[in-house]
Amino acid sequence: MYNSKSLKILLSIFAFGFIVWLGGTVFRTTIAYNLFLIGPEMHLNPAYTNMERINTIYIFSITSLLTGVGYYSAVFSSIMMCILLRKEFRRRGWLFIAFILFAITLPIQIYFSNMDWNLAVCVYYNKVIDFHHPDVQKYFVQRYQNITNSSLRTIQLLASFTCILYVIWRPLDNKYPIKSNTE
Repeated sequence: MYNSKSLKILLSIFAFGFIVWLGGTVFRTTIAYNLFLIGPEMHLNPAYTNMERINTIYIFSITSLLTGVGYYSAVFSSIMMCILLRKEFRRRGWLFIAFILFAITLPIQIYFSNMDWNLAVCVYYNKVIDFHHPDVQKYFVQRYQNITNSSLRTIQLLASFTCILYVIWRPLDNKYPIKSNTE
């Protein structure tokens, strides 16, 4: 089962998509937080002009395409792997938990993907060039100033890093064959 060509292809797609998504998310978070002064309350950094801020929004929006494609290719391949490996979940607890943790990130990512899509439509389709435009404030600034959104992103990143740790360390791995009740 582990040596099948289709499983290796799906695992490669998953790994590539997951790495692109996770790296892109860290990159996007870094450039976004650069616009704010970090403290108890996040305020915009006054050192930046409106044009510098909107250029950061353009970079943030265009990279959402890359991270979105990476994430959704990982989701597709993980669903296919889940179907192929469903019989292995009893023996490989780490695999089951990694799939569950990755599934937990799905609704959070759908929410943020929707915000990314709306922001991209705002800046690329509607040609918004003012950082203080209500849509930019709604889809970008509130994403980082709202404590709920920041908490959701943190939960998502921690669940993703935990998935990686489960795959590396492989706890809950039953090395002995499981006897079924029907024998």
